[in-house]
Amino acid sequence: MTSMELEAYKAELACEILTTDSRQVLDEVKRLLTKLSKKTKKKEETISKEEILAGIDAGLKDIKAKRTRPATELLQELRDEL
Repeated sequence: MTSMELEAYKAELACEILTTDSRQVLDEVKRLLTKLSKKTKKKEETISKEEILAGIDAGLKDIKAKRTRPATELLQELRDEL
């Protein structure tokens, strides 16, 4: 779907929402949008198998190339993130 098609679809959907006279319909739309939004965020937070394997591969390559850092530096970075 192109950007223009998406914008047209959003406008059509907004028009349908704005012209409804049913509070029940609006409540259901809001409930479903909230549910879908949470589901989408959850998917974004999930790391895929490929991403995990790529991270392990990159770490092993760093070790092989001796591009590692001292454990104390890593621990300090972890403390700073908390």
